[in-house]
Amino acid sequence: MTMVERAGVCTLDCPDTCSLTVTVEADRIVKVRGSHALPYTDGVICNKVAHHTAEFVHGSRRLTAPLMRAGRAAPAGSSA
Repeated sequence: MTMVERAGVCTLDCPDTCSLTVTVEADRIVKVRGSHALPYTDGVICNKVAHHTAEFVHGSRRLTAPLMRAGRAAPAGSSA
């Protein structure tokens, strides 16, 4: 199979919005590394993304559909 590199962006909710280079083989992500496309992070990504890619993308606990809240929402401004 041929490996293809794709440009991507991290979807985790942190302020860095890291630019990624994602290596794909047979429609599966095999490697994720930081891209130099964003000067702010300049090829650096956090350990969460660098070492747990398979769990985020292919793990058995990965969400594959939107979820609906079952219960009341926390009041605005609360930290709950």
